[in-house]
Amino acid sequence: MSISELPPKQRRVYDYILDRLERSEVSPTIEEIRLNLNLRSVATVHEHLQTLERRGFIERTRHSPRSITIVRQRETHFGREVPLLGVVSAGQPIEAVLTEEHLWVPLAMCGRAGTFALRVRGDSMVEDHIQNGDIIVLEQRQTAESGETVVALIDNSEATVKRFFRDNNQIHLKPANKAYQPIVLSADRVKVQGVVKGVLHYA
Repeated sequence: MSISELPPKQRRVYDYILDRLERSEVSPTIEEIRLNLNLRSVATVHEHLQTLERRGFIERTRHSPRSITIVRQRETHFGREVPLLGVVSAGQPIEAVLTEEHLWVPLAMCGRAGTFALRVRGDSMVEDHIQNGDIIVLEQRQTAESGETVVALIDNSEATVKRFFRDNNQIHLKPANKAYQPIVLSADRVKVQGVVKGVLHYA
């Protein structure tokens, strides 16, 4: 579920918390939420907070009156803030090393499941207009259809971006550059991490 899909009452609570954190860097108390949103009782506030926490939009530290932290991706009508999780190879697979920054991407690039981004290193996908230094935006998925462009993890250690094709018990990871050869592996060695939904080009 994305922020825009929250029920109106929970969205009001979420937006109020976010606004308070952005303006004062201090989360509101439960009583402040109740008063400012004209909610009937503290119990009602607790219910909304529990639902937001269960759905992964907030975190709370117990036994602290100002303990609410926003943990979900921020979203507007135009875009969403998603994690930029490091670098992926468009060439020979490289060790998957995750870092976490954030950037805004258009909503049209966001998947129904989780969305994340990776910076591309290499030129094996240039015929699909994925250049060295570009950022690819991915829907977090563990499966893909043949022909989709994916980030695949090989042997739980090396990541690469390629076109995905399944042939019985083999996976073909095909480049979009005639200078590179496909990578052919048994299916048990390949784990799909996400399917490419869009590309952000950087000069």
